[in-house]
Amino acid sequence: MFYYFVKYLLTPFLYIFFFPKIIGRKNTKIKGKAIIISNHSSMGDPLLLSATFHRQILWMSKAELFEHKLTAALFNGVRSFPVHRGESDLPAIRHAFRMLRDGEILGIFPEGTRVKSEGIRDFESGTALLALKSKAPIIPVYIKGDYKLFRRMTLTIGEPILLSEHIGEGPKSQTTERATLFLQNKLLEMREALN
Repeated sequence: MFYYFVKYLLTPFLYIFFFPKIIGRKNTKIKGKAIIISNHSSMGDPLLLSATFHRQILWMSKAELFEHKLTAALFNGVRSFPVHRGESDLPAIRHAFRMLRDGEILGIFPEGTRVKSEGIRDFESGTALLALKSKAPIIPVYIKGDYKLFRRMTLTIGEPILLSEHIGEGPKSQTTERATLFLQNKLLEMREALN
């Protein structure tokens, strides 16, 4: 499979140049459906996460990456799928639900774009909504480092979170809002633990 070819081709280089420290490695051994969320500062983030987790991660990626034939072939080859940012992309949402129903692992950057600083931008609500409706556990990851050669990257991988166990009842919009804020605060806590 093309995904694993790319993964095992690039993984040695990632470990040689950035020798990542993995905190919570036991949480990479996922059975069944799940959603991996992470902060996002670099194009290297999905590569590093894919190298760290045992199973294939299906990445939800911005639609602009699929506009050129070469990059579209690459992203389609690793079963990434496009989402149009800033709008309600129903085909992408339906595809994500199908993948979770089939027991796959989705990778989502809930900030919606790269954030160059170590801060965390407000999360988009789609990730929490997807997790609540699919009942998929969320694996939170915080990535620390700036991908400078021979400088260590650190990944903190949290335990699986079932949002239904943390978010109370209420109108759907309020529940999604609370869940989104809960996930954002979880990554902030993980960041603070590294400082």
